[in-house]
Amino acid sequence: MEAAQPRTHVIGAGLIGASIGIGLSTEGWTVTIEDADPDAETLAHAIGAGLALRDASPELVIVAVPPALAAGIVAEALDRWPHAVVTDVASVKAPIAQAAHATGHADRYVGSHPMAGREISGAIAAQGDLFKARPWVLCPNGATAHAVDLVARVPRALQCDLVTMDATAHDEAVARVSHAPQVAASAVAAALGTLGPDDVALAGQGLRDVTRIAASDPRMWADIARLNRHALIATITHIIGDLEDVRDSDDVGEALTDLIERGRVEVARIPGKHGGVKREWVPVTVIVPDRPGQLLRLLSDVESVGVNVEDITIEHSPRQPVGLTTLHVLPARAEELSLALIAHDWEIAAS
Repeated sequence: MEAAQPRTHVIGAGLIGASIGIGLSTEGWTVTIEDADPDAETLAHAIGAGLALRDASPELVIVAVPPALAAGIVAEALDRWPHAVVTDVASVKAPIAQAAHATGHADRYVGSHPMAGREISGAIAAQGDLFKARPWVLCPNGATAHAVDLVARVPRALQCDLVTMDATAHDEAVARVSHAPQVAASAVAAALGTLGPDDVALAGQGLRDVTRIAASDPRMWADIARLNRHALIATITHIIGDLEDVRDSDDVGEALTDLIERGRVEVARIPGKHGGVKREWVPVTVIVPDRPGQLLRLLSDVESVGVNVEDITIEHSPRQPVGLTTLHVLPARAEELSLALIAHDWEIAAS
């Protein structure tokens, strides 16, 4: 017989905390939620992210506060509820694990990190399915098996891909797969500052792809950088070394070729669809009039052919009333799809 779900209390009613609350409540868990901001807490209650904490003591506490505050709140929670298991969802784990160990109650603390988010913050943007099919990292840090099991029920209930790692290994990994991409994207975007409007209008999909995350909240990233300073600097140093090799080479073309080739090898290791091996897709780019209903018509025509679209990108022309919609499909279906779309009066852009 499956054990009853733990009484769960969430501290922090922002995007992540409220989304966890909504998701667990939807699964039938008893969830309470609090926030230092009374308005944020009231909103979280109103949208179904949890009830107000009354007399009952929680069995599981989830700390979902900004990274700079997480270590202190975790330590307070371990003291406030001496029989509860405590976890947090900050994106840096080792400093919080150290703070938990300093309390003498590290056996009841399990670090965790859901690898999901949105560009909009606050409970108003919360979604109960925000974490579905996303990685959720657990860092046991010497916690008891009971504590690890209790915390692991959260990502399982939210239908996440559960990954277990050491806290330090986690921080080193996210410095490369999450934090450094933010730094690189922002650096490339900042370099546009020397260009005028007509110059920036030349931007293609490549620049959009590279700089998409450059619009992130700088305050949040400042906290993350401070907490994960060592691993982040090591990663930035590695990247700078590669760029200096290109800059200082006698043959810049040969140096850039070497860098691109190494990049091609490594990007192929990034998991593809459903976490499987990354597959090569063929792009079919369609010129779509920028009018209501055209994208829906295109996708309906694709469906009529029976070709599965593995990925889709949209690039708007800044000077023409059209957009370029690129459909990524398996190589064996690309020609068939192109011919079918031409038959449906779509114009295929030259590759």
